[in-house]
Amino acid sequence: MNQKKKLNKEYKVHFSSLRDLINSWNLIPESPPDEFDSINHMCLSLLYRGADRIKLGAALYHELTTNYGYSVEKHSTDVLAKQVFQWWLTINKV
Repeated sequence: MNQKKKLNKEYKVHFSSLRDLINSWNLIPESPPDEFDSINHMCLSLLYRGADRIKLGAALYHELTTNYGYSVEKHSTDVLAKQVFQWWLTINKV
């Protein structure tokens, strides 16, 4: 399998797994499973580029407050970022 296909397959697996985590937050009860896919893509993009938990938290805060219109505390998005970062560390253990 060439490198590009391998990365695409890996990304799809990561995307599905992270979607489950993001949907478990229940940000909008009864929302469709793809409601927060933009957050999923953003998180994966940052993680693949080596972002740390602080950068991830800032990006989540911006996305939720600016693009989704939530009124959330920075601390709340730091907690979400911690969950995403822990998920990332867990799936990348070799």
